[in-house]
Amino acid sequence: MPVPPRRRPMLSVVAPAWNEEAVLPTFHDALMRVLTTVQDEFDTEIVYVDDGSDDATPVILGQLATDDVTMRGARSASEVSASSLACASGSTNIRFIRLSRNFGHQAALTAGLEHARGDVVISMDADLQHPPAVIRELLARWREGYEVVVTLRRDHRSLGIFKRLTSRLFYFAMRNMSGMDIRPSAADFRLLSRKSLDALLKMPERHRFLRGMVHWLGLPTAEVTFTAPPRFAGKSKFTLVRMVRLARDGLLSFSRVPLHAALLMAGAMLLTSLIGATTAWIFCRPESPVSWLILTLIVGGHLAGGAVWIALVAFSEYLARIHEQVLGRPLYVIETTSDSLAAASTPLGRNTRSAVAA
Repeated sequence: MPVPPRRRPMLSVVAPAWNEEAVLPTFHDALMRVLTTVQDEFDTEIVYVDDGSDDATPVILGQLATDDVTMRGARSASEVSASSLACASGSTNIRFIRLSRNFGHQAALTAGLEHARGDVVISMDADLQHPPAVIRELLARWREGYEVVVTLRRDHRSLGIFKRLTSRLFYFAMRNMSGMDIRPSAADFRLLSRKSLDALLKMPERHRFLRGMVHWLGLPTAEVTFTAPPRFAGKSKFTLVRMVRLARDGLLSFSRVPLHAALLMAGAMLLTSLIGATTAWIFCRPESPVSWLILTLIVGGHLAGGAVWIALVAFSEYLARIHEQVLGRPLYVIETTSDSLAAASTPLGRNTRSAVAA
């Protein structure tokens, strides 16, 4: 009795994209060249996630998925030669997910991870700052038995000083305040086994800091270092505001330090107000008890008010997150996917859809 052929593992590459029309075709070509080199070992798929782009990004992704569906339909209908079929038997399945609006990088990345079918899943950005060639090194470490392979980024010398300093400050705060041993320059360019991905997707946080969440799993982890090339086109979407928000999400999700710090600071400010009033009494010597009382109220009132304000900010941040978590709203909303042939065959961008509606 013949032995049935063993199913090959599937490799999924998840790539969120937001307004990447200038770089997306180049990224796709580079990624396809790398995936072609591993198709003797893996079935492969690419899961693109359009995070509410308002340029031609959804059109490009839709066309890539449509061309893939057309080619597969032609092969299934025997409309290609046997030699072409042999060459295409290991081709990459291209899928895309279009979110209804911009939900943010971490939400878009989560959407792609939840829809990935692979036994091995690699997440990376679609702006060529995560070189596709590193994929082979990630797979090599996975073959050694690691469930998670993270990357550490060495920035190109063309990166601005301000960007370098803010990045270092971000990781310094995360390492020293969250209690998480998150390595400096850790990136969302990583490999996850199906075991680690399933464990990650069970975590229900709404405010997601995936680097911390992956570290929290505690599964065997390897590290790969890469050098980020000069930006091919466009500009970084990871602005200072977005970095601050990500740092805030990481700190509030994995640490009670902000809450404890607020309470300690409130106590310190109250103590300072007492010391200030006493010092003013010793050196200023108000002439009357009324003057002394007014001075004490001014110093103590301002500092105590500041202390209360700091504590309220910390409490309100945690309370707001509890409220959002209890509401149970979805992390993202999908407008359409390439799994629907009709959607894939009519890839309309946001601007195009508006024009048609008008």
